[in-house]
Amino acid sequence: MTPALPPAAERLARILDDLCKAVAARGPGGFLPIPLLLLVWTRIRRASIRIARLAARAAAGKPPIVRRAPRAAPQNPASRKPASRLPRRAGWLIGPVPAAGGYASQLQYLLTQPDMIALLEAAPGIDRLLRPLCRMLAVARPKLPPRPTTRRPTPRQPPHAPAVPPTRAIPRDDRPRGARAPPQFLRRFTGRFPA
Repeated sequence: MTPALPPAAERLARILDDLCKAVAARGPGGFLPIPLLLLVWTRIRRASIRIARLAARAAAGKPPIVRRAPRAAPQNPASRKPASRLPRRAGWLIGPVPAAGGYASQLQYLLTQPDMIALLEAAPGIDRLLRPLCRMLAVARPKLPPRPTTRRPTPRQPPHAPAVPPTRAIPRDDRPRGARAPPQFLRRFTGRFPA
């Protein structure tokens, strides 16, 4: 059985679900191009699901999940698919979806409530998920106190390990020189090519 969501998380989920419905309603009239509509709807819906999971985890008293991004293998830039990006201007969604202005004001009010701020402090991943949503609705995010960063201890060299001797610079005279062709090889081809 999943734990009940905190009231602030339930209100946030309701706002995001209604925003998804408002975005979907603007597509058939041609106000939003279908690819952009699908991208916006998917981003809002995924953020809503992830926020609900993080809020349920915080309500159960479990510590937040800290995941490090895996190192991606270097790829050829030509073989990479272009990332589909949303516009980055603040409040860009309010123009094509006028109902988004009402949900923006609801979200702004919710982010000023003490229980929502406590939820953001308990589950820091929610603030990261809200960042693009707040940008598309021109909503100011609350200022949260900085979180203490936990660093991994650096592995130390055991005391019994031998010290690595310092490397000395090779003097200029001792450096290997470039290879030269043997004289008999040069004699064979000197007469064939005109000067």
